[in-house]
Amino acid sequence: MPGDGAGPGGDAHASAGSPAAGPESRASPLDETQYALVQEAARLYRPIKRAARTALASSVVTLVIGASAALSVLIWPSLAGAFITLGLGVIGVVEFLGSRKMRQADPAAARLLATNQAAFLGLIVLYCLAQMLTFSTEDAKAAALSPEFRAQLEAMPEMARTIDIDRIIEQWGPLVTYAFYSLVILLSIFFQGGMALYYFTRRRHLEAFHSRTPAWVRRLLMECAADEAG
Repeated sequence: MPGDGAGPGGDAHASAGSPAAGPESRASPLDETQYALVQEAARLYRPIKRAARTALASSVVTLVIGASAALSVLIWPSLAGAFITLGLGVIGVVEFLGSRKMRQADPAAARLLATNQAAFLGLIVLYCLAQMLTFSTEDAKAAALSPEFRAQLEAMPEMARTIDIDRIIEQWGPLVTYAFYSLVILLSIFFQGGMALYYFTRRRHLEAFHSRTPAWVRRLLMECAADEAG
């Protein structure tokens, strides 16, 4: 029946009332100038995104080291060990928060992450200096030979003269200790200092991103970054 809209006239009316299904319906709402803005913003955001990934990886490594240190403190309790473990935990958490701020292109992220690495360097240097200043050959001898093994050596004078651990520790103990912790300090200056410098130089990328990118483009990239991180 014509009244039920099933005839040719009804089909034509339905087609006229529905949205066009041709290529025009898929046309982008952005013009070429806006596309260029998005492309430029993506280029400016790229080094910021890399820094966020670096900070995330650094935070995971630091927290794993902190967890290992915590396990060590539980087995061999010490005040210095607890202090180092707490410091590692704080630095790892701050590094994680800094990675999120960097991904969000927060202008404060560069300073936060650089300061955190400088604090990490300070913690390592403080620990190494404490180990060097508190080194004792007597403690090293006691740690190297248990009382039971020392008693067995005293019962065998010839072997005791052959295995003169005390003399070796007196001669080489301080040198090895100072050399080892000095090397750790030197490597930490290179790695943690380099990381702090790297994060600090990301500030210019953040400033360029904010100054040369419209707010709507920044929001678009941040939404995409949030979805990718999720």
